[in-house]
Amino acid sequence: MLIFENTAGIEIGNKARHLFTLKEKGYKVPELCVLPYANLCKIVNGNELMLNDVLVNEIVHHLGDAYSYAVRSSANAEDTLGKSFAGQFSTKLNVKKSDLKSAIQEVWLSTQSNNVIAYNKENIQIELSIIIQQCIEAEVSGVVFSANPANNDLETCVLSSLYGLGEGLVSGTLDADLFYVKNRVLVQTILIEKLEKLSYGPLGGVEKVNVSPEFVNVASLKESEVLEIASIAKTLELTFDGPQDIEFCLKNGQLYLLQSRPITTLKNVSSDYLIWDNSNIIESYPGISLPLTFSFISPVYAAVYRQFCSILGISNATIEDNSFTFDNMLGLLKGRVYYNLYSWYKLLSLLPGYSLNAGFMEKMMGVSEKFELKDYQTPNGLSEKLRVLKLVFSMIGNAVRLNKMRQAFLSKFNQVLAEHKKLNIPEADAITCMMAYYKFENTLAKEWKAPLVNDFFAMIYYGLFQKFVDKYAHSSDINLNQFLIHTGQVITTEPAIWQQRITLLIQKDRQLSLLFMENEEHDIWQWIKVNKHEKIAVLIMEYLEKWGNRCFEELKLETITYAQDPLLFIKLLKQTYTFSREPMERKVALTVPSMPWVRKGLFNFLKRNAIQTVAARENLRFERTRAFAEVRFIFSRIGDLFHQANVIEHPRDIFYLSKEEIFSYIKGTSIQLNLNGLIALRKEEYETYKREVPQTARIKTMGIVYSHVFEKEVNGTDLVLKGLPCCPGVVRARVKIIHSPNDVQALEGKILVTISTDPGWVSVFPMVKGILVQRGSVLSHAAIVSREMNIPCIVGIKNITTQLQDNALVEMNGATGEIIIIEE
Repeated sequence: MLIFENTAGIEIGNKARHLFTLKEKGYKVPELCVLPYANLCKIVNGNELMLNDVLVNEIVHHLGDAYSYAVRSSANAEDTLGKSFAGQFSTKLNVKKSDLKSAIQEVWLSTQSNNVIAYNKENIQIELSIIIQQCIEAEVSGVVFSANPANNDLETCVLSSLYGLGEGLVSGTLDADLFYVKNRVLVQTILIEKLEKLSYGPLGGVEKVNVSPEFVNVASLKESEVLEIASIAKTLELTFDGPQDIEFCLKNGQLYLLQSRPITTLKNVSSDYLIWDNSNIIESYPGISLPLTFSFISPVYAAVYRQFCSILGISNATIEDNSFTFDNMLGLLKGRVYYNLYSWYKLLSLLPGYSLNAGFMEKMMGVSEKFELKDYQTPNGLSEKLRVLKLVFSMIGNAVRLNKMRQAFLSKFNQVLAEHKKLNIPEADAITCMMAYYKFENTLAKEWKAPLVNDFFAMIYYGLFQKFVDKYAHSSDINLNQFLIHTGQVITTEPAIWQQRITLLIQKDRQLSLLFMENEEHDIWQWIKVNKHEKIAVLIMEYLEKWGNRCFEELKLETITYAQDPLLFIKLLKQTYTFSREPMERKVALTVPSMPWVRKGLFNFLKRNAIQTVAARENLRFERTRAFAEVRFIFSRIGDLFHQANVIEHPRDIFYLSKEEIFSYIKGTSIQLNLNGLIALRKEEYETYKREVPQTARIKTMGIVYSHVFEKEVNGTDLVLKGLPCCPGVVRARVKIIHSPNDVQALEGKILVTISTDPGWVSVFPMVKGILVQRGSVLSHAAIVSREMNIPCIVGIKNITTQLQDNALVEMNGATGEIIIIEE
């Protein structure tokens, strides 16, 4: 007769089902049992339930006789996304054992009340189950909405709370305190005078009593309690597939959840979430990216990851079935590039070992909060096992061939690049440029196998090595990152070494020092061109030839590189040549864990492959930089041609158009001929984006993405900050907050603090004692290069650029990820 847990095939209504789910998830819920509708129908006689003492005794035995009880409805039509039926059915509180039968009867009959009949205009067939639950003599009660129903803000939790029982709040008879939480920060508190509260009466029911005078104007919840409840509300959004309206209470410091149901008043809400995250991709596309860049990279991501899945044995049919996933790997939110996490997790779900791989990917991408893929089903069946076996053999084969694959890729890439350069893009017409782009893109997209496979195995080997070290290296002195320090395999450090040679040459030669001290960039460059056989001129020319496209924001097509404008490199040298530079190589004492020889062999295997794949991941990024440079040259040339033809006002206006808009104009398929008008609108919009405070690294949307107001970064006030440790070492020094590697004044000997880095930052790393980065992961650029240079580094530190003041004294621990603010 009674139900004590969610049971397949037995309908108990959403309210009861959710309560049992909350218990299964480990939340504290007052003990309950349920009389299912089907069982109640068996004992109904007319309108009356034929309840007996045996049933009452069973309820009391399960719930305990020291309690009074709450008798509540749980109907099939109740607490649904379409209708909540909130308050329509009877609820009886503080019911004594002797009154249980009459209370159950009253709740049962409430389906026939005039209120319910008026509310139920669609004439839904109501199947009412009944919950009997322990009553909690609450000290504080409340309701939390995981999204703000007043303004459709999905990122804001709204909490209402008061002293005593929650009946006064849900019935509207008592006012309550209000708390607003965004991004796990309490952003607003509205306190009211709480003169009265509801309590259980000694003979049953509830009664109104006075609040003690000292608590009348005191917040009914502590800030820590507010944040805990808001955090639970956000978690339950994922559990129940949508924003939730949750009732709760506290007694003796224990939080109880009393109900969780959908918020039915939000507009344009889909039951499916999209989670956007730029913790990792911000190092490739920091700040604002213009339309041409996004229109170029989005289909490139789709193409290369289709190839990746094909390499690992995913069938063409499965890849085509998931076309929408591949085509939506990225998003552009107010000019900033984000990963669409749903698509990334969906892609991983096509491969075996989803749960393990998802964990590794989260570390690699610096994802701060796990995303639950709701439509993922654990594979089973013989055909699925055979598919998994096929994929495993494919992965093993790729792992064995990985080194040869990398070498073959570099050979093929250089061949394609050489063929492309023969086209002489600086002199080409628009049609030639367009066809060169198509050929270049198609060829390279098909040949990008080695970098993709290497990235996948970098994720796997690094993740396995970390798990191995965490499990078997029990000493507190042993840190995973210490084994990845200064491997000598990362070419990204080479530009810094070249710059070190150049600046040392300037420092040692008085004439060169005067040249850089007393002259402007243009004059210095003219001197270099005239004196091209001088050692300094040769070094600079060689640097620009090899590393001229390696600069800040090098993957954005709108970026002007050192190769395009050498004066930018001369400016960098003018700013940095006076700095004293420490030798790049620093000795590191490694603590190798003691373990049996078999385990030691596995340790060395994982270490070797983690080092090789992580280093190759960073090195192969440079080939991507070289490829993007050629695309930049193509569109820069088209910009010149459009400007010469008076299609656009300035050659660089081309970057405010999408690739499709540009090619459509060339081919004669454009739906808009006034490109200057379109560009003017885009410029105005993107200037607004630049002036705005950046939105958070993680954004949640439902339904129409751009209908949302994206949450902004919020300043914090913590004295101890925490991030992801990347390179061990303890440093105490003052910080310098900068947003570009071109802004290096007063940086020497300090701890660098910035939002994100890309390979263009490598020139400033040797100047600093430590590196603190707001975004990023353990496999991001700052992490890899800092280990190679053995500079203590921590990444993924929330809001550090706003938490710290410039020149603050801090102590950072690169092994633990902890930063202590000693002096502002």
